[in-house]
Amino acid sequence: MSTLTEPPRATTVTKTKDEILCETCGDQLEPDHPGIQCVQGHHYCTECSANIVRLFFSEPEQNIPLRCQKCCIELIPNVFERQLTEEQLGIYINHILVFSLAKGFLRGDERLDHCPFCTNAVIRNIHAAHIFYCDHPECGKVSCLICRKACPKIEDDYAMDEEIAEMEKHFKCAELADDKHELDRYVELGQKVPCPTCADDKHELDRYVELGQKVPCPTCGLAGMKDDACTHMTCPKCSQLWCYFCGKKVEDCERARDSNNGIFDHNHNWERNPKRCPMYLTQLSELDNRWPEDEFECLAMLHRNRSLRLLREAFEKLGEERIKQVDDHFNTITTCGFTYEEILEEDHTLIKYPQIS
Repeated sequence: MSTLTEPPRATTVTKTKDEILCETCGDQLEPDHPGIQCVQGHHYCTECSANIVRLFFSEPEQNIPLRCQKCCIELIPNVFERQLTEEQLGIYINHILVFSLAKGFLRGDERLDHCPFCTNAVIRNIHAAHIFYCDHPECGKVSCLICRKACPKIEDDYAMDEEIAEMEKHFKCAELADDKHELDRYVELGQKVPCPTCADDKHELDRYVELGQKVPCPTCGLAGMKDDACTHMTCPKCSQLWCYFCGKKVEDCERARDSNNGIFDHNHNWERNPKRCPMYLTQLSELDNRWPEDEFECLAMLHRNRSLRLLREAFEKLGEERIKQVDDHFNTITTCGFTYEEILEEDHTLIKYPQIS
């Protein structure tokens, strides 16, 4: 039985059981290395740990609670805190306090907006403008909450041409915000399989990008990446039994009507029945020579295929022109790790079955 953790965005690294490799860059690490490591045994070198720190401070409200970039299980706080300078630690603690306290006070029509340049956070109406005027006495910056960049601070009735041109870029942010969230959702979905009832159109694109690296429980939506065991999953949150390969709960899996072996019957005769799934990913190479024999390489191939299929779905839903507009403005596709050609033209068939006579 496999175990499930929450999500991954880092590059998949092939390793032997005795090696400790950085999950992002693949460098070999010492057992007592000072970088970030999670309770599931995923490690990051000091340089990649510094990148995780920068990621947190770029959008702290999106990165609380702190999670492993590979499996998305929550990090033990002191593992992250030891990467911080004294100044960063003070800012980090402020962020944690602000978001922890605000979480219990927000009403359904409110949101917490956070200045990208300081620790200031303000509760605002959920429909408030995307331009944020920071009232912190040591900051006072104006910023766009969509692209998280500074806006010109126009203090009188006259604006320079450069300021007008810069503000027009942020008006474009507002115009493309919904498409960006939609595209981000599809990019996230390539990393996991989501619960159908928890889709949030506002974060459509982000979810689709990330979901390619994780598969969620079909009952409660808790998502993560399996280990090197079988494709049978038991959700640690709701105890649902389900198949990692197709993402269906055991009750919905294709099985013989008179079967009495539970999810194991879903694996029976999978080589001849496209509606059934293998118990182990390494079995796939026996049927389809595109699949590798190594378990970790199979897992990487499975999530790569899922990511590409979900991104193609995003293109079909939003249209290529709208996606290119979002990508031109936010670089969502450019930075997701796949090319337009791979998304739109590559064969995304998961299993190629031989002709059966």
